[in-house]
Amino acid sequence: MAKKVIKIATRQSILAQVQARAVGDAIVKKHPDYEYELHFITTTGDKFMGDLSKVGGKVAFVKEVDEALLNGEAHIAAHSMKDVPTDMPEGLVIKAMLPRADIRDAIVCREGEDFANLKEGAIVGTSSVRRAAQLRYAFPHLEVKPVRGNVQTRLDKLRKREYDALVLAKAGLDRLDLEKRISDVLEPDMMCPAVSQGAIGVECRADDAEMVKIVESINDEPTWHCVNTERAYLDHLGGSCHTPIAGFVEITKGGNLRLIGLVASEDGKQILRTRHKMGYDEWEKLARTAADDLFDQGAEAIIAATHRH
Repeated sequence: MAKKVIKIATRQSILAQVQARAVGDAIVKKHPDYEYELHFITTTGDKFMGDLSKVGGKVAFVKEVDEALLNGEAHIAAHSMKDVPTDMPEGLVIKAMLPRADIRDAIVCREGEDFANLKEGAIVGTSSVRRAAQLRYAFPHLEVKPVRGNVQTRLDKLRKREYDALVLAKAGLDRLDLEKRISDVLEPDMMCPAVSQGAIGVECRADDAEMVKIVESINDEPTWHCVNTERAYLDHLGGSCHTPIAGFVEITKGGNLRLIGLVASEDGKQILRTRHKMGYDEWEKLARTAADDLFDQGAEAIIAATHRH
């Protein structure tokens, strides 16, 4: 009997394809009566190489993928959860997350060069306002500039000496088998990660009972719990992809949740930090408490300033 085919909507970058295949492989392993194929989508974010804030921020990477689900071109979609807005489009739901990869950021330098030895004024490339703010705070002698394009495009710009170093998500480099290109790994106390960093989410239509059941079967509950706590924290803060907000949740040895978060000004001159621990089932209270702590320190003014830009 012919196997049922699940169409997975994905962007065309190599990294996006690797992530989509990870989702498809997880489904097929659990449900051998199914097979999958990738349905490629070119998003606004892929086509536009300027300032993403001009085209809606990170939603530019998911809007067309969401439309493909809603109009029936695909059954499910694979997303980097850090690109998924906290306010989901009506009719679509995230029903699973794969086991989380490394949450940390990594530095890539040219071969034979070292981040610690970069001279004053050296140019560091990043597409993230979160990374840029923390770099400016920790390394004020370096010049931080935006860089766009997929991982390979950015590595080419590094090779051509347009940049002296790049900061990228370690999870993406690992998934592309580029671990050997990593010059240094930034621990979370040095570079607090993006909310949801390292997590792959699986989206489907809320009314597609068959897909909802299949997708739910591959969910990694600890990742799901931590990432949804982080997303609730981000939602309480009311930040966007234009705001230097960071945060991650970890499960302690005692089974509690610990949230470590940060809000920064774009120039890196103001850094507000929060750290709270609560019971595993108190995730909503934890998210709200951490956000309120940052508001008490003055985060509202910082966030409002970034929204005005």
